[in-house]
Amino acid sequence: MNYVRTTLCLILVLLGSNDLQDAAAEPLKVCIVSGSAEYRSDLSLPPFKEYLEKWYGARCVLLQAEGFDKLPGLEALDDCDVALFFTRRLTIGGEPLERVKKYCLSGKPIVAVRTASHGFQNFLEFDKEIMGGNYNNHFGNGPTQNAGIAPGAEDHPVLNGVPALKSRYSLYKTAPLAEDCTLLMTSQIPGQEPQPAAWTRVYKGARVFYTSLGGVEDFENAAFRRLIANALFWTAGREAVKQDAPIPPRREAPQGVLKLHLRSRAQLFKGVEDWTEVHVEEEFPIAKTAILVCDMWDKHWCDGATQRCEVLAPKMNEVLKAAREKGIQIVHAPSETMPFYEDYPQRLRMKLAPPVPMPPLLDLPSYPLPIDDSDGGCDTGQEPWYCAWTRQTSAIEIGEFDGISDDGDEFYNFIQQEGIETIIYMGVHTNMCVLGRSFAIRQLTRLGKRCLLARDLTDAMYDPNDAPNVSHEQGTELVVQHIEKYWCPSITSDDLLAGAPK
Repeated sequence: MNYVRTTLCLILVLLGSNDLQDAAAEPLKVCIVSGSAEYRSDLSLPPFKEYLEKWYGARCVLLQAEGFDKLPGLEALDDCDVALFFTRRLTIGGEPLERVKKYCLSGKPIVAVRTASHGFQNFLEFDKEIMGGNYNNHFGNGPTQNAGIAPGAEDHPVLNGVPALKSRYSLYKTAPLAEDCTLLMTSQIPGQEPQPAAWTRVYKGARVFYTSLGGVEDFENAAFRRLIANALFWTAGREAVKQDAPIPPRREAPQGVLKLHLRSRAQLFKGVEDWTEVHVEEEFPIAKTAILVCDMWDKHWCDGATQRCEVLAPKMNEVLKAAREKGIQIVHAPSETMPFYEDYPQRLRMKLAPPVPMPPLLDLPSYPLPIDDSDGGCDTGQEPWYCAWTRQTSAIEIGEFDGISDDGDEFYNFIQQEGIETIIYMGVHTNMCVLGRSFAIRQLTRLGKRCLLARDLTDAMYDPNDAPNVSHEQGTELVVQHIEKYWCPSITSDDLLAGAPK
């Protein structure tokens, strides 16, 4: 009898274990509530829904507010595993509001984004009572906020695979939090004290999570998407398992050549500081030529630099589209923004290039620049006091077969894999990043690659109040001539387009 009883118990335990495994294997059911008109949750949440379904196997229902006073479909809250709220001052009342209150006040998993702290005008206690927050308006627009991991939070599951984040949206005033909150991230703008930017709490036995980040471009950030996905699974008591991305396809090697008009400078008589402008026609196989877009960020700490890049970017994008159609390999290198692109196939393409040994660097001296940029080179009065960029400007498109990297080793591995011998540089800034980055003209020239500068698609960091006290345009031209003397020839974008096969 004892044997039979033991056997039955073991069967029941195994059946119960299987039931738990089946439950864990069920897709996470997420109810996404959208209604933040100011931050266009109607634009950011539908792609995020697709992201959750594609990469995490979640089953999502997306509810979209109609104006401020209608929010249909809230019965979906009744059987979801976790609710994601991204609303702003909705004025719903009656049964819809009671459904929201019932879900939140009964102790259910919640993830709340940005304006959700004041998401329902008739339920403002949501912020302090449930989330443990203290929303008190926000700082002004303009400065980029930098959000870092709070000390001691590095190993929290919500932060798995999430580095520091940057956002162009205004910094919320959220301090102080409730004492029982667990701070995960703080964010700061220049001249202000850090503010809590992401935290968790247990409310009536349920896990909740809030972040003050969450504009449209934040949701385009791979690291931010990872943060919210982690939070949804963690609050629901589940492990966030992201599917592996497929290996990006490689481009087919194009045929044809580029016939380019190169401008350089030659010192005809040695020992005499007299340089002659030289023009040469050369052919470059398209299959062995790449374009590198250097540091065309969405924002710079110097307003003048930002404004000039805003003018430069659309022209550059048209050139890149035409070059892409001819099969020229394009690599985007917006330095210090790689977490934004972490799950982009163009980023993965660069990381997957097999490592190759680098040759010894050519012993080429660096000559002093013809302009004084020792104060940062800003011509509009700002000082180089913080990292303002979050991504490459959205005015420049990223094509299917393009690459994304800011790492010199990755770039070298990739161009070796693709058989690239010539790199055409465009972007900013001519006297700084275009020359000095690990993927830039000096380094690649020393590695034996042929470099070309697109001289009408670049700009220098130079203040005319500094030596040699010429206009900004003349300062840029002096740096271009410096590159032509000591590093590589230059071309124009018109010549690049004209030189491509029809």
